[in-house]
Amino acid sequence: MTAPGVAPAGPTPGAFFAAGAAGWGFGGLAAALALLPLVVPDYQQVFVAEILVWGLFAMSFAIVFGFGGMLSFSQAVFFGMGCYGFNLGTLYFGFNTWGAVASAVLAAALLALPVGYIATRVRHHHFLIVTVIISVLVTTVLESGHWRWIAGPYVTVSLTFVPEVPLGFTRFSFIDEWVAYYFTVVMVAAAFFLAWRIVHSPFGRAMLAIKDNEMRAQMIGLNVNKLRWMLFVLAAGIAGHAGALYALLARYTNLEFFHWIYSGKAIVMAMIGGVGSLVGPFIGTAFYMLSTEYLSRYFQQFIIVFGFILLLVVRYAPDGIWGMVLRGARGLGRHGQASKP
Repeated sequence: MTAPGVAPAGPTPGAFFAAGAAGWGFGGLAAALALLPLVVPDYQQVFVAEILVWGLFAMSFAIVFGFGGMLSFSQAVFFGMGCYGFNLGTLYFGFNTWGAVASAVLAAALLALPVGYIATRVRHHHFLIVTVIISVLVTTVLESGHWRWIAGPYVTVSLTFVPEVPLGFTRFSFIDEWVAYYFTVVMVAAAFFLAWRIVHSPFGRAMLAIKDNEMRAQMIGLNVNKLRWMLFVLAAGIAGHAGALYALLARYTNLEFFHWIYSGKAIVMAMIGGVGSLVGPFIGTAFYMLSTEYLSRYFQQFIIVFGFILLLVVRYAPDGIWGMVLRGARGLGRHGQASKP
């Protein structure tokens, strides 16, 4: 409630400037992604598609950590479930591409139900330890060979045919790189839009309230454990979606994708870009993959050089590259407003 004669506070000029810059940025990115196959060779289209897929995987971590405050090392388990769910769905059940992607998301979400129920009952470093244990446990069980009644005698499952996308009365074959590229762009965009709607819904605001002050959230009637569980399952489904898209691009999957090291990879990419938004993980993933790709061409020990660059990013952009960009845009907006007569 505002005092009499005092206008309610509204968005600052810096906020308007940042929002406008973000809008133009999204528009430019959409146009660039749409026109990319016209100007770059096939192998670069696949590389960009892989950036989008790994960015989606990193976004799944940003959702569970940035909006739920849960530092999860189990995202790789759900990514691996997505990979195997897609390949086994096509090989054993004869699903088309749409059905295989749906089965991958469902497999990851179903696994997350019991895992999340256990993990979300603990807090802070206990949650981290539980997710690491779950990741190690799942990896150990799969590598022990007891899973072979599901996938046969091999730890690597490869597609022996070229996938197709049925669309109306026609089919598009993934033998054409542009088909794989546009399919990936559309599927990643759909997952991003769904996640954006969810985190900006009352559910998303409730999760931010829980992250900010869990005790206060309980006092106003929020079912904290249930909401944390729901967010965990949502993030797992998105990780499974990313796994399905990766299996589609690579046409194979391996047990290594279940390992917690891949969760660490998602954490690094998300942290570089910024975990406080859904855009940051994609920026961080692009930075990570482009840096390692080009540094490896000129430096034998490129990981040391990348580590030094990463230290600079963490030091001078603690809220990620996207957070630094937004702060700069707000600062320019305030400076422009102040310079007006």
